[in-house]
Amino acid sequence: MNEVTCVVPARMSSSRFPGKPLVDIAGLPMVVRSAQRALAAGCFAKVVVATEDQVIVDTCAAHGIPSILTPSFPTGTDRVAWTAQQMDAPWVLNLQGDEPVFPLELLRDLCELLPTDPTALWTAADTALGESDRTDDDVVKIEFSSDPALSPLAPEAPCRPSTPLRERQVANALDFFRQLPPDARSRNFAIHVGVYGGSLQALSRFASLPVPRIETDRRIEPLRALAAGMPVRARKGSWPRAAIDRREHISTVLEMLEGVT
Repeated sequence: MNEVTCVVPARMSSSRFPGKPLVDIAGLPMVVRSAQRALAAGCFAKVVVATEDQVIVDTCAAHGIPSILTPSFPTGTDRVAWTAQQMDAPWVLNLQGDEPVFPLELLRDLCELLPTDPTALWTAADTALGESDRTDDDVVKIEFSSDPALSPLAPEAPCRPSTPLRERQVANALDFFRQLPPDARSRNFAIHVGVYGGSLQALSRFASLPVPRIETDRRIEPLRALAAGMPVRARKGSWPRAAIDRREHISTVLEMLEGVT
């Protein structure tokens, strides 16, 4: 039986887009559409929205989406870790509340991958890194290892998912940037997809770690895990997707919703 719980963190006080979770996306609040996307994947034992805002709780209830009211936290991953502890969920995937067209294939892959390394923080890397992405500070870039021996799916790894996931690409994250270093062309970079997952133990460890200066400076959460020596695994691939970071992204999502599957 699948024991992965999907937690969708959302809060009203986004610095770039206040009130974003409740913005209308083709007739439904964005956070509701994001939770429905997780439900559509069909791979989760439970889907729950985690928020510090009562208005989001009320909105989710009106649309039949389970939610939990949390304390205030500095990051979404901290909020998800607290929620996982409250629910005693053994495995958790964090789907951001601004992802109403998130790739279903990637959600299903991550559901299968989480148990292959219960010590790691799991995420994803989109290898379709374009020239405009390289210079856009709003696009987080992930650097990953090209050594197949470091992959948890390598033949010598003690825990491996069954075929066909063994044939899919997983890499170790080495670093995360908004501004690429001067020698970036000679290194392996992709777009960081802001989805996270792991065991309850791994997420609890992450939440207990001190926030390092590098996480604050770059505003990238998984740097906390790397700074503490915690492995960060990334499912590599390329998927049609669009998160809503700013209002101008809504039109792209609406176009995708017309043909999303």
